[in-house]
Amino acid sequence: MKSTLVVGTVCLSALLGARGAWAEPKAVEKRVADRDFPSVFQAWNPVENRPGTSDLERMALHDLVFTGTWGMRVNWKVTPEQPYRGLSTVLVNRKGGTSFEQARQRRAELAKLNPNLLLLCELRYREGHYVPAGKKVKLWQREMYPRDSDLWLRDKDGRLCPGWGEDADGDGKVERHEIHQMLVDFRDPKLHELLARKALALKKSGLFDGIMLDWWNEHHATTGRWPNWNGTVLTRDQERAARIAILRTIRQRVGDGFLILVNSNDRTVPLSVPYVNGLFMECYKPKYDRGYDARRVTRIAATLAWAEKHLKKPRINCLEGWRVVTNYAGGRDVRIKERDSTENRRWMRLFTTLGLTHSDGYVLFGDDNAQPVGDHLHNWYTFWDADLGRPLSPGKQQDDGSFRREFTNGTAVYNPPGNAQVTVVFDKPRKSAATTAAARRHTVAPGDGDLFLKTR
Repeated sequence: MKSTLVVGTVCLSALLGARGAWAEPKAVEKRVADRDFPSVFQAWNPVENRPGTSDLERMALHDLVFTGTWGMRVNWKVTPEQPYRGLSTVLVNRKGGTSFEQARQRRAELAKLNPNLLLLCELRYREGHYVPAGKKVKLWQREMYPRDSDLWLRDKDGRLCPGWGEDADGDGKVERHEIHQMLVDFRDPKLHELLARKALALKKSGLFDGIMLDWWNEHHATTGRWPNWNGTVLTRDQERAARIAILRTIRQRVGDGFLILVNSNDRTVPLSVPYVNGLFMECYKPKYDRGYDARRVTRIAATLAWAEKHLKKPRINCLEGWRVVTNYAGGRDVRIKERDSTENRRWMRLFTTLGLTHSDGYVLFGDDNAQPVGDHLHNWYTFWDADLGRPLSPGKQQDDGSFRREFTNGTAVYNPPGNAQVTVVFDKPRKSAATTAAARRHTVAPGDGDLFLKTR
């Protein structure tokens, strides 16, 4: 079935057994196989252009969602005696108890709205929240690890190393007050064991189908030296060995049935292949007010095709493109309007059809991460409501340079940037998802794509 929003009150009794036992969702493999296309995912933050819908209804528009533990209203247990979330391997509800009744009801409601939804939880390994000495915060706002912990990564002078921040004032650099996280020494086997125990706790809770690991890179080091980013604290080889050790330790704990998604941007991860089910392809671009050049789009397509061929089954590759931003500091209404510009709708169609013709994965088109708001906020596009059904065969490049793939209810066409305009001809009229026009003959511009639906 198409992942169409179901509005209305979910009857909990229909989701629970005779004694109130929580009904287990369909097996992960079946949820991956049963969904129709296009298949959209959510990266942390939600849809913004659906007023009047609940957070669960907006979530359930997607076939895959990854969040923190907060997505299911649970937290890592902290106490006055042990106030560090990074050291905790026990999940609790919002009141600190061990009953997950409300969280399971939330998961059951999501399953009712979209039976094929996969839910993953992010585990942070590269960096962690840090609170400067002397700053007063609530118990649950404390730093990830004790200030004197050897789990923090330190430079040669013993100082903590900034992990990442965002250019909130748009001056082209990340200043000290814009740093959000400090780096963790993820080479430490103690951290690997902590992460594995956390992953196992997430699996045993029954609330999540897997985990997402950010900053996944086998090609170069990511521990850049702040503030000039001249070199890295760890070498590429040190980071690469640590990441594979993390995967190996987690997979040994959780087994093969628990999903692992890693954020590799537009790069392949050949050493991670035995352990990973999918890439989160958060496709970076250097300028927030511009789109992607043809070379980068070609690289993105090649990496996605590689991931579909090599990664562990069930595969859950997630392709995300970023929009062109005109008003850097614009509020919610400005963001919603800009996402719907002619230029951004074209980029959305490009990434959607690229994903459809190169993979059986999930797609997303959202905000550029440079903006000083929550990353990955997005609109829901009517283009994504088109019901292509399921793929009949792999996508193939045509003689005219475009890519085409047949589905039970229609055809997806992706025309790469730099190619000529292509003409698509059908035996019977097809309806364009981009224009809503029904005809036997359609055109697709360079750097664009379309879905052509069978008419009755």
